[in-house]
Amino acid sequence: MIKRISETRAEKGFTLIELMLSLSLGSLLFVVMLQLIGADLRLGNTMASRLRESAQQRQTLELIRGELAIGTGWEVDPVNSDQWSCGMAGRQPVLAIGLDSSKFQVSAPTIVYSVGAAPSAIWRGQVLMRCGPAYGLDGVIRPGGTAQNRVLIDGLAKDDLGFQVRQDPHSKVLHLALEQEADHGSKRLRSAAVF
Repeated sequence: MIKRISETRAEKGFTLIELMLSLSLGSLLFVVMLQLIGADLRLGNTMASRLRESAQQRQTLELIRGELAIGTGWEVDPVNSDQWSCGMAGRQPVLAIGLDSSKFQVSAPTIVYSVGAAPSAIWRGQVLMRCGPAYGLDGVIRPGGTAQNRVLIDGLAKDDLGFQVRQDPHSKVLHLALEQEADHGSKRLRSAAVF
């Protein structure tokens, strides 16, 4: 008798309830897998963004290190000067690097790093700008050339400067710190260097 029921059932196939249950479970598993894949993609995008911003911060600090190495002197938190090649447009100067022995005179090329409002809406929040002689195609500064004002980093922290330079009072060591907002302002990405 048991044999006949199982043979009869095998001929009929699955019931509607069994098909609906398996379809529901399959759909639920598919939705869970999609959510996991979506979360993984969001995490990957966030990590890629942070790595990109961290690399930009390192490149900026290396640029400053190179310019400090070729400079003849520097001034931390310099007073805004009309003698600089570029206007500050309301930004606060943080570091000025003189490129020859006459330091910060009218005839001396000076590189000025400033923090403030972005020059256009394409940038996020506050920006770090570099004003100074342009680099040639060979990667060397052209001191006699035209000065350029360029955004180096955007999205700086709003509650402070986002780029800070502090000179050790007992030596000529400079402590530099860059801080950007990440994840739409909910987190911060910070890099520091000592020169």
